Amino acid sequence: MKEDGENSKMLAKMELENGGRLEYRTYALLTGKSGEKTKNTGGLLFFVGDRLIFEDFESEGSSLSLLFRKKPKYEKLKFQIQAKDIKRIDLIALSQASKAIKYNAPPENFRKVTGLRKLLFRNVTQILLKDGSAFYFEIFDIKGFTAFMSERM
Repeated sequence: MKEDGENSKMLAKMELENGGRLEYRTYALLTGKSGEKTKNTGGLLFFVGDRLIFEDFESEGSSLSLLFRKKPKYEKLKFQIQAKDIKRIDLIALSQASKAIKYNAPPENFRKVTGLRKLLFRNVTQILLKDGSAFYFEIFDIKGFTAFMSERM
């Protein structure tokens, strides 16, 4: 994959800021974290050293919406998860993730989606941590992500 100069500069800056080479990266939509409010924030999910890091982007918004309402002040969202703290990664139904995010339902009890449910319903990736909490993402390259992470957990 050929990368343009601006993209290369951005990646070099991110590597410098995060203390190492980006071993894997994909676009992702953070749906939320168990027990916290819904996020629905797009960004880059990447792996450096022994850490999975999510960093969001400032949304440009549509020009039409800028005419009718004031743009809220942007606050950067960035967090990291140590690979050793991840218990498992599963594909689950969005409805289950919503229960964990909004009502603090225990994520450990959710079942993986299989078969037709994978195709017929909206699903998210649950990253279940050893402390019982979980993050929920819609991941652009889900196959690449799960293959990469399976080697690091």
